[in-house]
Amino acid sequence: MNNGTAVDAAIAALFCNGIVNGHSMGLGGGFQMVIYSAKEKKAHVLDAREAAPLSSHPNMFTSKEEARTGPRAACVPGELRGYWEAHKRFGRLEWAELIAPSIKICRNGYAMTMHQYMSLSRNKLVKVDSTLRETFIDPNTGEFRRAGTLIKLNRLCDTLQTIADEGGDVLYNGTLANVFARDLVDLGSLITREDLKIYQPRWREPVTVELQNGIKFHSVPPPGSGALLAFVLSFLDGYGFNSRSTADVPSAVTTYHRIVEAFKYAYGFRTKLGDPDFVDVRKELELLTSRRYADELRRNTMDNFTSLDASKYGGVFFNPPDAGTAHVSVISEEGDAVSVTSTIDIYFGAGVTSPQTGITLSSGMDDFSWEKFKNYFGLPGSPSNAVAPQKRPLSSMSPSILVDRNDEVRLVVGASGGTKIPTAIANVIIRHLWFEESIKEAVDAPRFHHQLLPMEISYEFGTLDQIVKGLEKIGHKTSRYRAASSVACAISKFNNTITANADFRKGGEVFGY
Repeated sequence: MNNGTAVDAAIAALFCNGIVNGHSMGLGGGFQMVIYSAKEKKAHVLDAREAAPLSSHPNMFTSKEEARTGPRAACVPGELRGYWEAHKRFGRLEWAELIAPSIKICRNGYAMTMHQYMSLSRNKLVKVDSTLRETFIDPNTGEFRRAGTLIKLNRLCDTLQTIADEGGDVLYNGTLANVFARDLVDLGSLITREDLKIYQPRWREPVTVELQNGIKFHSVPPPGSGALLAFVLSFLDGYGFNSRSTADVPSAVTTYHRIVEAFKYAYGFRTKLGDPDFVDVRKELELLTSRRYADELRRNTMDNFTSLDASKYGGVFFNPPDAGTAHVSVISEEGDAVSVTSTIDIYFGAGVTSPQTGITLSSGMDDFSWEKFKNYFGLPGSPSNAVAPQKRPLSSMSPSILVDRNDEVRLVVGASGGTKIPTAIANVIIRHLWFEESIKEAVDAPRFHHQLLPMEISYEFGTLDQIVKGLEKIGHKTSRYRAASSVACAISKFNNTITANADFRKGGEVFGY
């Protein structure tokens, strides 16, 4: 984006991602964005998370599956109105310029990635929905089109052209609104014309903590999970990690044990969080960002013991796992930065597409906690994350920007991967800033994850067996990932040198202009 701002570049990239990564994000979903203004030396947060329809209530579903896929699983999309709001405040280029490259890609078609191909089998409604079936099913064989196949999204291309011509409000209160709303009614969705009209993105105060080395960490408050990440960093900051912290097996075992304990405490807090417009989370945020509280918990953490009782870490309720996200990190020559994570929740969202607009709906209702549906461990859904009209479900999205003691951007980072997002970002930050690994090494390295429930460490292939056995000796249960892990995207700026890495786990790309 020549002569554009960091926000211009981010919006352009998101429009493009909504085409080529339409299984993970798009106009039917929502996002959370952190913007750092070098001129102001200030971080801003835009919450464009999807919202529950006005007709929502706690007993609206008879099964958990009904909240996960199908037309009633869709939340009111915030994506496009969020782009529009960000552009109005921080954009410089003409709106249509941001969309033009994506329209070209859409018209010409794109080669289906291996990741998208592998995602097709993750949502059974891909073969049921007429638009998705037409796009991704070979009519001659009845099977999924193969990776590398040229994909054209003709209806979505027309929608993008209308958005370019008429502005970002067109889906909510313009010429596309009635068309989209009629489709939603015909599909059986709960989203109405009124839901679209009243939806608004929210500017929120960032979650900010300062670390001992003068680094300031900025991320998103609830309904995002940036506060969990802030706590993890504050908790671990007191250990004084450095490049020697994993130099040998005994040191590595102790270090990773400490990291895992921080994760467990953080995910215990997650069960108490929800949309701050509906739930008072001020006490939780105060504790999560309190240096004194983090120090107290760290002092009570032993290097040779872990508890398998979730209640010891605050886990008395259950929040559902989320998934199906994509992330974009941007830094500009002016020193501004954007970290933004977008989602339609599970792969291909609700598995339902508006026939006239080509927009795939999110499955955001699945991210609420439903008290009547207990989880595998017998825990009830968290009341803080219970559904209500216009409420936004809790999300693991944690886009983050770190600045140095001179208030210059040091690291722009985020991830996709549902509940693994905060721990993935923590892994990258810890390795890059404290273990002094390059951004390539930090993103590519095998990761640890613990979300309290299930009560086990998940670890990636490539982790030393001696380290796993050492953690088990302390008392941890462990399990190696058998499915896809989290996917991180990071940009580092140090000594006037910018380096970036988009995770090999999903085949991301890095570009500079």
